[in-house]
This record gives sequence, C-alpha cells and structure tokens, in this order.
Amino acid sequence: MASDTDVVARELAAPRRKAAAGRSKTAAPRRRSRRPDQTRDALLRAAVAEFAREGYGGARVDRISKAAKSNDRMLYYYFTSKEKLFHHVIEHCYAQLVASEEALDLDMTRPREALAALVAFNWAYYWQNPELLSILASENLFKGRHVKNKIRDVFANSQFRLLEQILNSGIEQGAFQPNCDRTFVYLSILSLTYFYRSNLYTLSNYMQIDLGDQERRQAWLVHVQAMIEDLVRRKDDR
Repeated sequence: MASDTDVVARELAAPRRKAAAGRSKTAAPRRRSRRPDQTRDALLRAAVAEFAREGYGGARVDRISKAAKSNDRMLYYYFTSKEKLFHHVIEHCYAQLVASEEALDLDMTRPREALAALVAFNWAYYWQNPELLSILASENLFKGRHVKNKIRDVFANSQFRLLEQILNSGIEQGAFQPNCDRTFVYLSILSLTYFYRSNLYTLSNYMQIDLGDQERRQAWLVHVQAMIEDLVRRKDDR
C-alpha cells in the first residue's frame, strides 16, 4: 500500500502533468526555416520588382528585404551591396530572356517561318516582362557597365547564335541574301519591337492613339515581320 507521502506526491504532480499536456496540445507549430537558395531567390525576385518600379536610384534595400520576407543582413550576405545586387538582377533578367528564347521550337528547315517566330517571340516577351524594359533603362544611365563580361559573352552570344542558325538556313536554301548581316538584322528586330513597347505611353499620348490596343499591336507585329523578311530576302525572290 502506498504511503501518505506517495499519495501527496502523486496529487501534487498531477496538475503539472496536465498543464504540460495542455501546453503541448496548444503550442504553435514550429516555423520551418527556408533553405538558403529559397531565401536568395526570394530576395532576387523582390529586387527585380523594386528596381523595375523605382529605378536604381529610388530602389531601397529595406523594401526589398521586407518584400522577400527576409532581412537586410541576409541580402548583404548573398549580394554584398546594392550595386552588386543590381548586377545580379540584370543577369537574372537576361538569363530568363535567353532561356525562354532557347526553349522555342523553331523549324530550321523553314527559315522564313522561323524568323517570323523569332520576331513574334521578342515582341511578346517585352509585353509579358515589362520589368526588363525599366531595368535596362536604368542600366543605360550607367552606360552599360553591368552588362559587360559574362552577360555580353554568354547571353548575347546565345541570342546571336540562334539568329545565325536561322539566317544560315535561309542562305543555304537560297531564300535569304548571302550577305545577311546578323548585327543589322538583330538591331532591326530589337528596334522595331523594343522601341514601341518601351515608349508606349509617351508615343500614345504624342500620337493621340492607343498603341496598347490589341488589334493595333497585332497589326504592328505583322508589319515588323514583313519588314524583317524584306530585309533578308533575296532580291531576285520578290
């Protein structure tokens, strides 16, 4: 038989056990920490939005950290400084552009259609990713110092290579001029697609027409495709 001392000890311990059980049932679940790569990606995405909206000068590190649900210490750990973060943002935007372009399923045996599809891709990409235009506008204020080296050597060469494949296919088939200059063709595509989109609001106001209208945009794409094809087509194939 248990002694009086044992009974008292059990009675005193019972409330403590019940309280502990209650705490274990009501305690909030422990928050899982994000993996380092998730934190870095979140900061980078937040930085893209901030730089696109505010420009380099107006962008603030604390807003980027807050939007990414992180903190300034982690931002500086991954990116060192605001300027280096901006460099990573530009690199990220270029990488996405090139990856999307490389994912195109172009039929190189039909170079005219492939070239038209490449023009359409550029046109659509600027509408779907307007942050790229804002960020490049900021970069031009720096005279392009962040787009040198890796960006120029890797991403630009990749874009040139795809265009060159299309042009070479057209030349081999006798559909394109043998002296097609890839630089002129590339600049022509960018000029006719990028300029329209990047100056949409000022041009619409100046010309008193809605350049963002869907039918007008489609008509411009058809016009640009015809101009680019005319630029590369053999003169005796008209």
